[in-house]
Amino acid sequence: MSITHYPTIISNVSGSEAGYPFYLEVAQGKIPGHSLINKFGYNPSIGSGAFETIWETGDNYPWQSSEVTVDVVSDSANDVHTTGSGARTLRIQGLDGSYNLAEETVNLNGTSTVTTTQTFLRVFRMSVETAGSSGNNEGEITVTYTGGSDVAATISEENGQTLMALYTIPVGYTGYLLSMNISSGKDQEMDFKFIQRINEGSNGAFQTKQFLNVRGGQTTVIFNAINVIPEKSDIYVSGKASSTSSASASFDLLLVQDGY
Repeated sequence: MSITHYPTIISNVSGSEAGYPFYLEVAQGKIPGHSLINKFGYNPSIGSGAFETIWETGDNYPWQSSEVTVDVVSDSANDVHTTGSGARTLRIQGLDGSYNLAEETVNLNGTSTVTTTQTFLRVFRMSVETAGSSGNNEGEITVTYTGGSDVAATISEENGQTLMALYTIPVGYTGYLLSMNISSGKDQEMDFKFIQRINEGSNGAFQTKQFLNVRGGQTTVIFNAINVIPEKSDIYVSGKASSTSSASASFDLLLVQDGY
């Protein structure tokens, strides 16, 4: 099922070409200060007891209160820099303690832990950048916040990147929700929430901004920027099933830098 709220927007801003679709021009980098973010996630096992974040690690994403380095490890010795047949380098993307965009590419060392030099408050995407003869990660790659047990992100075997339906708006930017897609792995009722928290001070509360009930299959809702998401906001999709089921979700954002 698809629910459309607004027609396609045609560009008419400075730097655009008349008659070209606005979002195409953003994707092509033709409109300064604008970018598109696509986040997609998968949870292999969601039960009926409580809502869970749609990400591979399962259960709920651990929102951190302070920035730390992260520890990277694979459960396969083949995921090692230079000589490995699996993943060799891993790119980690997220935010630092001031909510600025942050990233680091690390050399993997198989089943031995590698610690980043960059500190992270959030990790919202990882990707295998180089690999050996297999062309992908041969083991499950796990990144944990240093000094604790909270898993920041997981890449399952042969996926090559994270599946995480979550994001945090960087400082100096505003996000606009364009679309959301959800699907259940079983022909049964399942509830999904799009949740947002604005991190201004220490008392920000998570609020449900969209609630969808589906029965099997998938549902896409197109908003075309009617949901405004301020800087530093945490956003994610969660789900709850009638009986244990897999679930996937994705959302698209227009990210606009301050001053544009």
